[in-house]
Amino acid sequence: MKRISLVVLLLFTFTCVKAQQIEQITNWKFNFADPKFKVGDEVELVFTANIENGWTLYSSDFKADIGPQPTTFWFAENGSFEVEGKITPIAPLKKIDKNWGFEVSYFAKKAEFRTKVRIVEHTLDIFGAIKGQVCHDKKGICIPFEQKFQF
Repeated sequence: MKRISLVVLLLFTFTCVKAQQIEQITNWKFNFADPKFKVGDEVELVFTANIENGWTLYSSDFKADIGPQPTTFWFAENGSFEVEGKITPIAPLKKIDKNWGFEVSYFAKKAEFRTKVRIVEHTLDIFGAIKGQVCHDKKGICIPFEQKFQF
């Protein structure tokens, strides 16, 4: 029984440390490009992440067939908005990833993604999740993450 309790405690501790580590590596903010809008308007959503020095965040504009995981966005459909377009990464950097042997796009220090939605109801509630991967080349580690958002 002590052994099972110890294993459960270690798993819980590892999960908490990993979650805390991600929050220290990336700090996300979610804003409207123009906060003044009404039902029927198309508005632009801005997702911004400040990234700790030495870390990189993979962008959303390459395929994840094999290798690093691109950043993906999921929106909870609730009838108050309609997603009008794809997520667009703003000015990502590009490089040939030495571990995977193909070109990837990524962000260092700051990341920005944008998309447009059409406002359908007055009771607007835009929320969902972002999944991705951050890596530190010198430390040789990559950490997957999931970040919830709400506008």
